[in-house]
Amino acid sequence: MSSALKAALVAGLVAGLAMGLFHFFFTEPIIDQAIALETEEGSEVVSRAAQRGMLIIGSGLYGLAIGAVFALVLFALNRRLPGRGLNTRAVILAGILFWAVALLPFLKYPANPPGVGNPDTMYFRQMAQISFIAFSALAVLTAGITHWLIGRRWGDILSAQWRLGITAGLYGVLVILLFILMPDTSEASSVPSDLIRNFRILSLSGHALFWLVLGGVSAILLKRIAPQEMLRKAV
Repeated sequence: MSSALKAALVAGLVAGLAMGLFHFFFTEPIIDQAIALETEEGSEVVSRAAQRGMLIIGSGLYGLAIGAVFALVLFALNRRLPGRGLNTRAVILAGILFWAVALLPFLKYPANPPGVGNPDTMYFRQMAQISFIAFSALAVLTAGITHWLIGRRWGDILSAQWRLGITAGLYGVLVILLFILMPDTSEASSVPSDLIRNFRILSLSGHALFWLVLGGVSAILLKRIAPQEMLRKAV
């Protein structure tokens, strides 16, 4: 647990800062364009200087928080994750979490720049997105527990391919139900379609960068930290 926590906290901080810098240089200009259109329509604009000032700091703090959660999940599911070694499982877990809390929710509720959607429905749209992320993570957890239970109870009867097929089928059904049951939050917008498209691409790229760095740096650090801690304990 000590190794996982140290590695994940450092990796989370690095990943958060990397994501913050990415958005600072690439996504912020798109947001400026969207806010310029908002200003033309007479909408109230929050101070951009304050937003920029907190972007990288906030991303770093976000990375630390996610790193701590990542370490706890990695420690709790260590023996249940595929792959050999804690470092390999860290990469796999980062990929699973990227899919569950970033990519899949993005497919249902893609990110939008300022000015898209009715301000009166903003909280409803935010709650729908947060709920989808929570249910998506729960679906992955349910599939994982199901796979473990099948292997424990019917491992002698069912082959690994059958167990994987049943788990994948269950997860597929849960995802389909999630997409059907969760409300549609799309609304008409006057923001140019190319600006929305570019913002969405950059938003998803920022998520991908975060989880890639988190998994990769965690794996590198775990490969170095864990043997050193074992050596100190032996001495």
